[in-house]
Amino acid sequence: MSEWISVKGRYPEANQKVWYFFNILGVHKGQFYGFEPCYEGMPDDEEYQYSKCKLPNCGLDKNCTGIDVFGGDSGVLSGDVTHWMPDTGQEKPEPPSLDKDIK
Repeated sequence: MSEWISVKGRYPEANQKVWYFFNILGVHKGQFYGFEPCYEGMPDDEEYQYSKCKLPNCGLDKNCTGIDVFGGDSGVLSGDVTHWMPDTGQEKPEPPSLDKDIK
């Protein structure tokens, strides 16, 4: 069975089918659309995660060129997903155990 992968370590390939996780919304099936580039005029507000277009989830992933975008039937998340795993046709996985070190 696949294990959860942190976006702090790496991202899926663009358009890859995945299961993705955001703590508030849980586990969802969809795909990684890729990165939305930074652009001038993004809000400079502490409440807005992309203040001055800082890229908080880039971590070790050298291909991170903007804000990550994951989505599926339940909607789209930009910059919120914390973990993902390849969708290989498996049943909906349990959420990652956030108290453990997840790769």
